[in-house]
Amino acid sequence: MGEFLIESGARIGSVHLKVSNLEKSLQFYESFMGFKIVKRDATDVFLSPDGKYPYLVTLSQATSQDNFTKRAGLYHFAILLPERKHLAVFLSHLLKHKDKVKIDGFSDHLVSEALYIRDPDNIGIEIYRDRNPSEWKWNDNSVQMTTIPLDTDNLLRESDGAWKHFPDRTTVGHVHLHVSNLENAKRFYSDILGMANTANIQGASFFAAGKYHHHIATNTWLGEDIPNASAEVPGLEYFTIEFSDEGKFDDMLNQLKSRQIPIRKMNNGLFSISDANNISIGLTVQQ
Repeated sequence: MGEFLIESGARIGSVHLKVSNLEKSLQFYESFMGFKIVKRDATDVFLSPDGKYPYLVTLSQATSQDNFTKRAGLYHFAILLPERKHLAVFLSHLLKHKDKVKIDGFSDHLVSEALYIRDPDNIGIEIYRDRNPSEWKWNDNSVQMTTIPLDTDNLLRESDGAWKHFPDRTTVGHVHLHVSNLENAKRFYSDILGMANTANIQGASFFAAGKYHHHIATNTWLGEDIPNASAEVPGLEYFTIEFSDEGKFDDMLNQLKSRQIPIRKMNNGLFSISDANNISIGLTVQQ
């Protein structure tokens, strides 16, 4: 049997977050970030750039307020903007409201330019734009990435208006996770899910479908003795991986069964699995 590879067109679809105060978080994601409500039911609020499907972020009320414990789970989720000018406008918007938003920093990763902030529950959010893939430097199957200060002055020169909402073609580009063991994470995301291990730097590993820099990153920066993820506390409930090919999706389900990974079919059509740290992942085919 050959090495299993995930469909090259697979991508992160959405992130589902538990928050400590739903109305406060909704105010942040809607009024400051610029998301629009797709729908709202008794437990969840679904958000997208334009108020239409597909949604990118779902918010729901956490049942526990323990959001200070170091545990496996979300380090940040990353919103990918289609053009550099969009990142410039968002940076200008962020700087105008810097007294109201926690800013973690601004970074150049060679493959991308990124802004880092936190929501009211201290959930990490990256807003970034990719450089053209022709500018990415590969050494065989490893991509060159690093973290250097972002040239914000240069970026702001491309700002051409006021931030109102996310533009069309905005997606969730990747998720970055706290885990307890990098080798266990690699075994799951690379060996089992079939993603390429594109980089390993400073206690972190990066994984991608196709020739992308990364769709999923894992790190042990909280230590290797952290407890498993919990879907009850503020933070990540689950994220989704979307497939564009039903045949490749079926191949993934068969791969998981062959590796004895438990699969749960959910009411919302997702097939749910968990990694070595109990981080939940929903698998689905793009609609």
